[in-house]
Amino acid sequence: MDRSEWLLIAHIIVFATWFGSDLATFTLSRRVVSSSTAPVSRAAIAGAMMSVEIFARLCLPLAFGTGVLTAEERGWIDWGWVAAVIGVVAPLWSIAVWLIHRGSTMLARVDLWWRSAVAVGVWVAALASLVSDVPIGVRWLAVKLVCFAFIITSGIVIRLILRPFSVAFGQILSDGSTPEREAIVARSIRRAQPFVVVIWASLLVAAAMAIAQPSV
Repeated sequence: MDRSEWLLIAHIIVFATWFGSDLATFTLSRRVVSSSTAPVSRAAIAGAMMSVEIFARLCLPLAFGTGVLTAEERGWIDWGWVAAVIGVVAPLWSIAVWLIHRGSTMLARVDLWWRSAVAVGVWVAALASLVSDVPIGVRWLAVKLVCFAFIITSGIVIRLILRPFSVAFGQILSDGSTPEREAIVARSIRRAQPFVVVIWASLLVAAAMAIAQPSV
């Protein structure tokens, strides 16, 4: 097999891991918000959820990196040094995500700004490609980039929505449950759910585009 085939296999593995870990995280989150579950059990489930969710977080930059490199190798895009830079930055981004998971507050502070900047860049590139075939001339690949833009944007929105959840859930574990705290936890998860569905739908559409490769 040549390099493009290995990159494609890596891209598929990352996709499968991403989708699977996202589904598992969502399933565990339903148990976390259940007020009928004992706080100790909820804390254990939350720990398991975070251990699974980190795989989805790691997969976002890796999916982008392997996707760009695969497209470059197969001649679907011709980004030259830009593709090479993305190929280097993607694993570094994943390392940063892992360090944040392990407790790096310095990286956590810049992560949201970084993701927002990436989201803006991806939206500009995706919409420009749909309108003018630049920087991506392959239409199905441009649609796939739009899907990635939806994914990263939805992830940012989910993070902002869940900020009250983190505070309220921490208070439940440390000080006990109250109706007000439980309401914040339930409301935060409920508000985040539509954006989780957007991520799933975008992943499935991106996979369909890659498989069918329609002219659109």
